[in-house]
Amino acid sequence: MMIGVSNAQRPSDEHVSDGSCLLGPIDDETARRRAVSIAHALAADRSTELLVSDTRVDGSDPLPESHRERHCSSVTSIEPAATLDPIVDRYDPSVLVVKRRTDQRLFEELFSDRAERLSTSADVLTVDGRGETDRIASVLIPIAGGNHSRLAVEAGVAVARANDAAVDLFHVIEDDDSAARDRGEAILAAARETISDAEVDVDTWLYEAPDAPNAITEQSQYYDLTVMGAPTDGPLERFVFGSTSKQVQREADSPVIVAHAGADTQESIHPSGS
Repeated sequence: MMIGVSNAQRPSDEHVSDGSCLLGPIDDETARRRAVSIAHALAADRSTELLVSDTRVDGSDPLPESHRERHCSSVTSIEPAATLDPIVDRYDPSVLVVKRRTDQRLFEELFSDRAERLSTSADVLTVDGRGETDRIASVLIPIAGGNHSRLAVEAGVAVARANDAAVDLFHVIEDDDSAARDRGEAILAAARETISDAEVDVDTWLYEAPDAPNAITEQSQYYDLTVMGAPTDGPLERFVFGSTSKQVQREADSPVIVAHAGADTQESIHPSGS
């Protein structure tokens, strides 16, 4: 499927409403195609406009074969800029889709995360250039219940809905005791309750493993896409104790989308009664 983009003219401020989905410039072709698909799915799911700040995105950029046309949003091309900050300030989007750097060293990764900085203004989804973009039939959503989990579920389900894909909500318990199992089942149930659309095939999976990041990385290879929340710990805690999300981002061979909920939209997935 080919995407349609309106004339690459600078729109008036009145033409672009708050709450749009903004696709930032992405140089990697695979990452760009993935980002276009995700941006269309989420913009359509939120019933909002898709703004594109990338001169390389035009009607020749195909969506995955599995992407259904009714899950595409209207597109407006806007002026590119050296950085996204002035564009975000001007158009005030509700969500950004940008490329994630995969070549950062440890200290760069800990202290200079662009998505974390941008998420002070909007929800942010980051994509990488791994794997294929031709078809999306399965989506893995690891759930820990943190502040970014709800956005991860929203984005993963939007992509699944657009591509008629199956979704697995996945929670790892590292200790097989009744308390950990009960809490894991409650988190999965709470995440499942946030999905009301019968159009999406959703399953839940409580998985026991001694190491959660390794378990997610291993299982991600069997899915077309993995969508997970960003780290909730600060840089110092990540340096000392590590981060599940960061480890999966580094080690997974298949594509991973990372969800950074905006400062005003962070909301944990709480089990009922907690």
